[in-house]
Amino acid sequence: MNTKSIAEGPGILVKNLMTAAVTPPPAGYASRLEYWVRHTGIGEPKCAHEVCDRAATEGAMARLAFSMDKTVYIFPACETCARRTEMLYISGPIIPVP
Repeated sequence: MNTKSIAEGPGILVKNLMTAAVTPPPAGYASRLEYWVRHTGIGEPKCAHEVCDRAATEGAMARLAFSMDKTVYIFPACETCARRTEMLYISGPIIPVP
């Protein structure tokens, strides 16, 4: 895999993008979570939100909060955390959307 993850570790502040529900997964993948798993090598991920301990069921889309970086990133999330509208502290890695 040639996709580089960024922001390894805890304490990444992101803003969820609510367009994830209508945005298709990257080409060649059944879901954004599958894309994240394949590029990180982490099987059976947990929700990346630091205060959640549920299993990840989807790949949420977000941008880095308070950053000039407009790249959209994918991180593993449970259904509840993927739909949160406030900023979240998550643990990385996060993977850029192609």
